[in-house]
Amino acid sequence: MKNLFKTAIASLLFAALLIGGYSCSDDGPYYPDDYLTEAQVRRMIEEALRQNNEQLEFTKWKIVNITVGNGHWSWDDIAKRYEAVYELLDLEEFIYENGAVLGYVFIGEKNINEVQKLLPYVQSYDDADPPYTETISFDVQYKKDDVEKPSVAFYIQSSDLFGSEELAEFLPAYNFRLVLIW
Repeated sequence: MKNLFKTAIASLLFAALLIGGYSCSDDGPYYPDDYLTEAQVRRMIEEALRQNNEQLEFTKWKIVNITVGNGHWSWDDIAKRYEAVYELLDLEEFIYENGAVLGYVFIGEKNINEVQKLLPYVQSYDDADPPYTETISFDVQYKKDDVEKPSVAFYIQSSDLFGSEELAEFLPAYNFRLVLIW
């Protein structure tokens, strides 16, 4: 009987410690100590992201708008295309080597039917005689010396490779947008 009494007292003491331990937990009596609530997991992930992002350099970008006006196009007889070349001083070596340059052209009339098209922009004219396809695009060039600066060349080239310096003045003005990403 004495042994039974000691066992009952020990069991009661153990049960009291167990209940007391759970009641002191900040997660309440429903979760064991090795269980994380959804809120705790979210806090841990947010903190880890915050610490990680402090060490990261975020993506940067710069937008450069260039208008190629009427009369700014010239005919390149070797490449068989119309070109307009501009300095692009925002193009740094790091952007050229490790970043990206995206080009867009605006087609149509602003606030009426204007659309922004990713370059190269290719348009076919099947109602012309003979039918042809026109490509509007660009090239960027980075120079390291003090004589020549970084530049962008916009060009218009038709599939029939037809053109001349005399016709260059009749080309429409185009608004271009370059997005430099690094």
